[in-house]
Amino acid sequence: MPKKIIKRFVAGAVCPRCSGMDKIKSWNDDEGQHRECVSCGYTDVMNDQVAKEEVETRVNQPRLGEKPLSHEDEVQVVQLIDPGLHRKDH
Repeated sequence: MPKKIIKRFVAGAVCPRCSGMDKIKSWNDDEGQHRECVSCGYTDVMNDQVAKEEVETRVNQPRLGEKPLSHEDEVQVVQLIDPGLHRKDH
């Protein structure tokens, strides 16, 4: 008897083709995790065996020679100390 496949809708998922929200259903089988848009018919299989590279965007690329934007903070190392360690009243 073949294994019963249960298809579930993914709350908040947006279709990559039609941008319809809450139209994606998902299920797993031997090939991997499938997803399908019930609005436009878009389908794909997400195989965990294949490592995908991050898509290059303006957000994740370095801006050589440019100053940080106003919403970007400079990273600083913070050292936590025990306040009771240096007390003189002990």
